[in-house]
Amino acid sequence: MSSSRTALRVLLLLAACAVQSMAMQDGTYYIFNKFSGKVMDVTGASKDNTANIQVSDPVETRSQQWQFMSLGDGYYKIINVNSGKAIDVAGVSTDNGANVQQWEYGGGENQEFAVRAGGDGYVSIHSKHTDKVLEIYGWQANSGASVKQWDFIAGSNQLWMLIPVPSTTGVSTNPSPMTAGSAVVVDGIYLIGNKWSGKYLEVQDGSTERDATIEVGTGTFLADQQWKFTNLQNGYYKIENVNSGMALDVQEADQDDGAKILQWPYSGAVNSEWVLRQAADGYVTIHARHSDKVVDLHEWDLADGADVKQWTYSGGANQLWMLIPGPPAPVPVAAGPSLGGTLASGLYNIGNKYSGLALDVDGASMDKQKDVELNALDFGRKSQVWYIEAIGDGYFKILNVNSGLGLDISGASKEDGANLQQYPYKQGENQQFEIRQAADGYVSIHSRHADKAIELYNWDTSEGATVKQYEFTGGANQMWKLLPYYGTV
Repeated sequence: MSSSRTALRVLLLLAACAVQSMAMQDGTYYIFNKFSGKVMDVTGASKDNTANIQVSDPVETRSQQWQFMSLGDGYYKIINVNSGKAIDVAGVSTDNGANVQQWEYGGGENQEFAVRAGGDGYVSIHSKHTDKVLEIYGWQANSGASVKQWDFIAGSNQLWMLIPVPSTTGVSTNPSPMTAGSAVVVDGIYLIGNKWSGKYLEVQDGSTERDATIEVGTGTFLADQQWKFTNLQNGYYKIENVNSGMALDVQEADQDDGAKILQWPYSGAVNSEWVLRQAADGYVTIHARHSDKVVDLHEWDLADGADVKQWTYSGGANQLWMLIPGPPAPVPVAAGPSLGGTLASGLYNIGNKYSGLALDVDGASMDKQKDVELNALDFGRKSQVWYIEAIGDGYFKILNVNSGLGLDISGASKEDGANLQQYPYKQGENQQFEIRQAADGYVSIHSRHADKAIELYNWDTSEGATVKQYEFTGGANQMWKLLPYYGTV
């Protein structure tokens, strides 16, 4: 782990909150990591004691399936379906960084875990003997990254989503979005995974433009891979991309095999409405209303960016899709109380809750109109230091120490998705911000002119990620930690 990210983790640890154990139904689950989008797995699908627990691309094998069994005291044993062995903290270690492996279940407290709510449908998984959590060690995003034990700091690498494994018999004790034997889906947000490739339906390049192509890609679980299903109460669904708000659509209502599938504003046209039909093992086929042809991974292509087309149903695995419940739909919520009268003016680093990255200026530029972005925290980088000064009426101006320029909503736009930049401070309301208290020591930062929140756009965890203005939803990508800066400038 880089020293900069370690530093931010230590600071966040000081404010991490206690969370309560949650009751959950016994059953078999995939365990998806929030940071990487990968799923908990056993190295090499091994059945041996001491085999390492890691994360891998989701391929729905038995080594990626975990049975949660309540022990009746708020704790669970977690058994790998392939090996029959339990998740185990090696050597009953109490240290940070202790390895997590599989071992024959013996009733040890290092093999028992509490599951605690972490927000937005995610959970943290705490070992009974230390109350430390399972995390992707070192914030590694690659397949094969190890799972370790560490103090809980609410990092996204420590948060997991439990996705029920569909029953192969059509009858499941797990909660399921599908009604067994039917094609009725509960309205909500889903990831759409292809059986043949294991990749997920997405919009090319995360575009928000009409006519953008639909393709498949490795699971990132960002908003362009999330799809909102709405029952039209006539046997059909509209399927809208969460990132763009546009609907899945067959171009120009073409009825031919090979017709392009794209996104388009929903207008009630029959080429943007879909019927879902139950297939085996929890999969579905997705049929266009106007042609009754299906969404098809074209030419069985396994690559990222492979095209999705309309095609006559053949029953091939490239035409079968798994609907995996995603995070709940964001809805506007009330922000917390203003800190206008209590936050001390001064120098701060500003860290994002979701990514752990710090507010920065592109290239540490001193030029006006340069984008504001997020990068790994570096205490020696002056472009990550911000002077927050109260200006009265509960508002603040936020100046970059390196450039002396103010945080600014480009063009004084009031639209969702408006860009953040640095610009000479001229007392405009698009350069003034209200800072409101949130849970666990975080804050939200709201533009005065639009009353919209500054957010990490599209939940992007990469360096250089964009910062935008958006309607406040309370998401972790809109939460910020103000870290007092004690260095020299």
